[in-house]
Amino acid sequence: MEVLIQVSSGYIDSISSSLFMASKFKSEGIDVAVIFEWRALVAFAEKKFEYSPLVAKYAPAIEENARKMGLSIDPVDHLKGAKAAGVPLYYCGIEAVLAGITEKLPSEMQLLEEKDLTRPFLEAKKVISGF
Repeated sequence: MEVLIQVSSGYIDSISSSLFMASKFKSEGIDVAVIFEWRALVAFAEKKFEYSPLVAKYAPAIEENARKMGLSIDPVDHLKGAKAAGVPLYYCGIEAVLAGITEKLPSEMQLLEEKDLTRPFLEAKKVISGF
């Protein structure tokens, strides 16, 4: 794989932009995958998405401008869109099991067992983290 996007944050601005970029990469023919970690997994399990503190004050403008542009900011929409585009969506099985949220995660995500956790990182030519 060319690019692995690591999503560690549970904030809507991080999750949505990571998934949006993964879908864009895929549409440009780039072999891309996404891996979700602790905070992102909890956000999906709880279906609770908040803006990061720095971005939160801009939320009304972001949401209004996204509507005008015909864009969704909903992480679930972006998750489904990335999956439909053929982007592999992985999650850390250890973190999900430790938090007890495996059954609460979206079906679009694929469990990475402990023995396979390093595989996407080792196979990727580039790892992007911190969108």
